[in-house]
Amino acid sequence: MVEVAMAISIANQAFQGIKRAVEMGRDVEDVAAYFGKFFDAKDQVAAATQYDKNTPIVKKLFSGNSVEAQALEVTAAKHKMAALEKELREYLLYTGQVGFYEDMMKERRNIRAARLREAARRAESKRLWTDLVALVFATIFSGFVIYTTIVFIASFG
Repeated sequence: MVEVAMAISIANQAFQGIKRAVEMGRDVEDVAAYFGKFFDAKDQVAAATQYDKNTPIVKKLFSGNSVEAQALEVTAAKHKMAALEKELREYLLYTGQVGFYEDMMKERRNIRAARLREAARRAESKRLWTDLVALVFATIFSGFVIYTTIVFIASFG
């Protein structure tokens, strides 16, 4: 899982970039790209966690890492990201950027909720179409069975 280690490294670099920029007197709003990198890395760690939970059995059997090694790597990454995010929050609070941080977190929650709603809508649409296709095939199959039964009975009649 090189991706997890890379994501942690990117998050750490982004955090250090934010810290250096603010210490040099730049506004937090000016370093939005660093925030983007930080939270992109956090999403990569979350995605790796989900992938680890849903890894195909074949991949689990033939991967070079043991289950314990994978679990340790993902757990360590989650804890490191949580610590970095806490440190980032505290740093912004101590530098007087409370309003920016709270606005950013509020917007983050709104965007995440919108994405979850969209994903649920897509899943519901996919489920609807799958059910509709299954119903059409079942109807066609039932019609075929009824037709062949009638033809079969009529041939003896």
